[in-house]
Amino acid sequence: MPQESRSQLRCRDGHFEMAEFEIKGQPDGFWMWVTCEFDGHRGGHWLAPDPAQPGRLTVTTEPYGWPSALEAYAARDRWAAQDDTPDTP
Repeated sequence: MPQESRSQLRCRDGHFEMAEFEIKGQPDGFWMWVTCEFDGHRGGHWLAPDPAQPGRLTVTTEPYGWPSALEAYAARDRWAAQDDTPDTP
């Protein structure tokens, strides 16, 4: 059962998706699931730091362990805000 979720419409590389977030508690931390349901696509990804661009976030097929729920929710909020800033190498 999700502890908190929020939906938003976003576009990544021309792909539009409706993203809903769900935190999943694990014995060693928390995972943040991003559900992608839009235009017939049903699936999801895990929210994680972007190894290619420090300070930015990405979605992956493997879960990333956030040390605390606070950090996972902060990442979710940064993910929403990073759409408003250009990618920097």
